[in-house]
Amino acid sequence: MTFGYPEKIVRFLTMAAVVLALVAGSRAFAQQGEDAWKDLVMRALNEASAKDYGKSEQSFLAAVKEAEKFGAEDPRVGTTLNSLGLVYRAEKKYADAETSYRKALAILLKSYGVDSMDVANVNFNIATVLFDQGHQPAAMPFLQRTLVTYENILGSNAGKTASVLCMLGDIRRLAKDYQAAEGPLKRCADIREANGGMQSNDMADALYSLALTYIGEGKYALAEPRLTLVEKIREQTLGIMSPALADTFEQHATLLRQLGRDKDAEKLSSMAAAIRRGANNATSAKK
Repeated sequence: MTFGYPEKIVRFLTMAAVVLALVAGSRAFAQQGEDAWKDLVMRALNEASAKDYGKSEQSFLAAVKEAEKFGAEDPRVGTTLNSLGLVYRAEKKYADAETSYRKALAILLKSYGVDSMDVANVNFNIATVLFDQGHQPAAMPFLQRTLVTYENILGSNAGKTASVLCMLGDIRRLAKDYQAAEGPLKRCADIREANGGMQSNDMADALYSLALTYIGEGKYALAEPRLTLVEKIREQTLGIMSPALADTFEQHATLLRQLGRDKDAEKLSSMAAAIRRGANNATSAKK
């Protein structure tokens, strides 16, 4: 299942921007060992961009050790630990990612304070990896702190604000607190529509979560057109054989049966089954 912040495991361009910003401001730091740390970070980023996560992990671990030469609580240590956590998450080493993020948070809180973007980004990363591990309620306080900072610094209509709202909504939806889920998911969808239009997969994910929330509330008339729109977007952005599209067809078919539209439901179920068969055949062919 895909949620309102699709599982794009690592946004390395964002990560690179954070690290490069730190590098650009490095004149404020002592110069001894600076080049060695920078070289390791850049190597790790390049390896991560090439999806060579094993090598990237080792390079970031070496970069952490190099950064620690400036002091255990130097902000470079925190920033590097956060980046290491992103790589761990890409490798699905969720417990390691959480540990790395939490260490980064403690350092960056001391360096920059609770209201900084650096701290907010790490809080969001912790929430994401807790969600990955199925600890959704534990993610809530990290998301709430992140939301305050993002809205204050980036604004209520920023894309990163939308990502927090979608995750908050999904946590409440999964807990079957549909009434509480509807507001943040609706805000997330509205922001994504305003920022990227109707043809982005992020928009589809937000609409999908919102539609499932409407179904949970029994608001079928609101859910059905949104599922139809999600199908169109996912077919265009992900392709006709996408498992996410099959998920949408199946949910839509279930709703149509509840509405007494069995013929339409059977058509969507058949399309979903064809996608599943194609995926299974492709997997078998690779063996």
